[in-house]
Amino acid sequence: MCILLLSQGASAQRKNRRNDKSKSSKNELSEEKRTELDHYFLEGEKFYILKDYVKSYMFFERALEIDPQNAAAHYKIAEIFNAEGDLAKSLPYATNARNLDPDNKFYYLYLASVQTSLGELDQAEITYSDLVQNIPGTENYLFDLAAVQIYQKKYPEAIASYEQAEKALGPMEEISVQKQHVYLKENNLDEAIREGNKLIQLNPDEESYVMTQAKILLSNERLTEAEAFLNEQIKTRKKNESLYIMLSEVYRKQGKTVEALNALQVPFESSSVDVTAKIRTLAGYLGMLPDQQLNEPLLALAGTLVETHPDSYQALAMTGDLYYNLGKLKEAREYYLQTLTLDGSNFNVWQNILNIDMELQDYDAVIKHTELAMESFPNQASLYYYNGTAHLINKDYQGAVQSFNAGKVYAASDANLNSLFYGQLGDAYNSLGDHSKSDAAYEAALKSKPDNDHVLNNYSYFLSLRKKDLEKAKAMSSKLVKDYPTNPTYLDTHAWVLYMMKDYEGAVKYLEEAIKYDSGAVIIEHYGDALFQSGKIDEAVTQWKRARDLVEDSSTLDKKIADRQLYE
Repeated sequence: MCILLLSQGASAQRKNRRNDKSKSSKNELSEEKRTELDHYFLEGEKFYILKDYVKSYMFFERALEIDPQNAAAHYKIAEIFNAEGDLAKSLPYATNARNLDPDNKFYYLYLASVQTSLGELDQAEITYSDLVQNIPGTENYLFDLAAVQIYQKKYPEAIASYEQAEKALGPMEEISVQKQHVYLKENNLDEAIREGNKLIQLNPDEESYVMTQAKILLSNERLTEAEAFLNEQIKTRKKNESLYIMLSEVYRKQGKTVEALNALQVPFESSSVDVTAKIRTLAGYLGMLPDQQLNEPLLALAGTLVETHPDSYQALAMTGDLYYNLGKLKEAREYYLQTLTLDGSNFNVWQNILNIDMELQDYDAVIKHTELAMESFPNQASLYYYNGTAHLINKDYQGAVQSFNAGKVYAASDANLNSLFYGQLGDAYNSLGDHSKSDAAYEAALKSKPDNDHVLNNYSYFLSLRKKDLEKAKAMSSKLVKDYPTNPTYLDTHAWVLYMMKDYEGAVKYLEEAIKYDSGAVIIEHYGDALFQSGKIDEAVTQWKRARDLVEDSSTLDKKIADRQLYE
């Protein structure tokens, strides 16, 4: 807390000096001594103005030799020590000045300022109190008295000083403001609220008092009172966005989430409310999804946000986030694309668009959007990965190879990403029938990440289909089923490697395990094949029939069943 130090004008000092000289001594000074005293005062004042404090002090000391009871001389010496930064020496002279002339308010004020600067707040409190008590018309200094009391945390005494000021000066805005602050400091919430109501009554057009009152109620969890207060104030302040924002916060704390969102419509319609604050508010509600009752009010707010801030890419991106969290992927993508028309440099937005494209299995869109993104981010490895994967799924294997080869240079420093690139490249080369390049790509993938399960699975499976390096294939598939004992795809791959190695009983064992987790047509047909090779013809036919019932094109299975014969 800052306690202002008071200074007095030179004219007041001269007036005080004349008064002091008139009552400086019980015995009248001779004319000669008066003349000498005036001379010393004039010389002391002159050198004080010239900042020659040594000479100034000398002349005022000579004045005191003539008249030791001269309050003005004591005061001037106190000022000299103050100017030299020696408040400790200033204090006794300031005290003498006040004691010698107890009717001079300036001496009280100067003494209080010195005491305050020295940290003698209890003494400053006494000085201010004596000033108000002894000198009429000094009630304004009750504010200084209260400030000293507050600094000492004497809150009841400060309240008493403000009430004394209110009694003397009448109801004042400043008094109620200060009393409210003090009540809050001593955690006297009821009285703080009462003073807040008084302030609003005294100044019904001052919205800051309304806001302060609402904040006090809200921050102290007086939610029912805050709700009633805010709703009442909104009746006459329908354009005050801050009131609606606080009302929304009250509803949120009360668990009235829909009401909280509805209360935000007015501030969201206002362009004067910061768009970033609105976005933060909306983002805070995304964590509450999914919640069906929130969908409509959230979408309404998002629509208002975009309408009010059409040139804000953050507003569009936030709206895209909302639709994405609600599972409305196409709408989310549209807002993200609009975002890019305002700012195409936000890579996170591109990433969101590509994730949606992949979720929608819109691989043509993946290719289109990655190519657009590459114009701004040519060194982003993930763009080439998405692009290559989309080409791979679309069976454009040459396009996939081109993308993966172009992007792998940007993935080289990241072992995991590098392994992903080479794994996909291996799949693309395998689909092109270029097995030497496929094997080399898989080897490079495993060199970067030996436990890349996608590569271990595909590499071992494709080797088994070619009946090449079956022991190596078995080693890879064995690692898979050890690490992922409940993954039906990996169990099926391992079984098929064993099948190609003519370990039909082993194949049957792992296929039976795979069927526990996936009873799809492929695994069941493989199971039937392994049973057939194990000599269990009837059981094999039964499994082929099961598989046939799960597929549309069953010509091969029909032939197996009809002939009770395995065709590979």
